[in-house]
Amino acid sequence: MAAQKEFTTLQKRNFKLLAVDVDGTLITSGQIVTNRTLRAINRVKDLGIKVTIDTGRHYLSVIRLARKIRINAPLVCCDGAIITDIHTGEAAYHLLPQEVAAEIVKMTLDYDSFTVQVFIKDGKIYGGQNYQGKYIKKFFSIPMKYSLKGYLNLLRDFAFIPVKNLGSAQAVISALKEPVAKVFISGNDRPEDLEDFKKKIEAKFGKEITVTSSMPNTIDVLNGGVSKAKGLLKLAESLGISPDEIITVGDNYNDLEMIKFAGLGVAMGNAPEQVRREADYVTETNDNEGLAEFLEKLILFTEKTYNFRSPKRHSAAMAGKLHQDA
Repeated sequence: MAAQKEFTTLQKRNFKLLAVDVDGTLITSGQIVTNRTLRAINRVKDLGIKVTIDTGRHYLSVIRLARKIRINAPLVCCDGAIITDIHTGEAAYHLLPQEVAAEIVKMTLDYDSFTVQVFIKDGKIYGGQNYQGKYIKKFFSIPMKYSLKGYLNLLRDFAFIPVKNLGSAQAVISALKEPVAKVFISGNDRPEDLEDFKKKIEAKFGKEITVTSSMPNTIDVLNGGVSKAKGLLKLAESLGISPDEIITVGDNYNDLEMIKFAGLGVAMGNAPEQVRREADYVTETNDNEGLAEFLEKLILFTEKTYNFRSPKRHSAAMAGKLHQDA
């Protein structure tokens, strides 16, 4: 796939950090990190580039993957609300005030069949009856979608994490006792209802909140100024790394800001058109190992050009080569 922009804007880059999204990027639709992708990530680390994950998932839903690919920089999760060093346990929090979260959940009561999840530090609060059960049901309703390994990964990452099943949005409001990472809302079978709700909370709270989305007919509500991009920027600053020295790879609207601000922003082939259009480079889809394909081209150019040295100068030339090979 061709890049969307001229790579001459990437001259004199010295990439030091790779940040990858999870769903639709790092893993396949079957919940698997392929061996090819693992090999490519390990080779990138051998070139001296730090690797991390930047995801909307809860920490508990991504820690398995972070350990699997052996990230060597702190993890950005909950759409940037929490940044955690998985080795030391040190964390930085950028949370949504409790009273704002409660009011947002309360406003969902004006709509039929909205479902609410609240991400808190140690798990989730679910405004439904059986959070874990929906993953069991998913397997039996479409048993051939996932391999056994993929299904087990799905259970480990979602069904087996601490979740309080409270049965209703009103019960969620009563349970909120502290600031939260984010409020995740699933709409009903009328997408226009969720769009109306989004407009209302943005009008009411303005810059007090950030609203994004990573799946159709859902929204994530975060504290104002919080995003995957801003979380990554805070992480990079702590490591002495500038935006020009970052590569980001993602596939959805909540990845758009980090794709645009990075020195090299890469969109997956399965990303929406708007995301692909804003990227510097578009690779293959996640089910066609697009992340591995991009990283292999990055590695190949670096090794050929710099005689297996750590990439000190890979820049517009590297990106131009990617453009030619794509």
